[in-house]
Amino acid sequence: MEEEILDKILTKVIEIDDRLDSFITKEYLDVRLNELITSIDRFAKLHETLDQELVALRSRYERLEERVEKVEQKLGLAAT
Repeated sequence: MEEEILDKILTKVIEIDDRLDSFITKEYLDVRLNELITSIDRFAKLHETLDQELVALRSRYERLEERVEKVEQKLGLAAT
């Protein structure tokens, strides 16, 4: 009888051990979290860069519009 109980306990311990092998480790999570944070940082930097480019393009567009208006006025093409 005791041997049967010990066999059942051993079987359960082996099952638990097998299941533990499939669990994610803290080290794995740390690596994945670090990769995720790095990707988010890159995305944030890209967004910041694109924002700066958009501001520069808007400024350039406004200057170009002003120049076109001056040329139109000199050529008498300006709408009144």
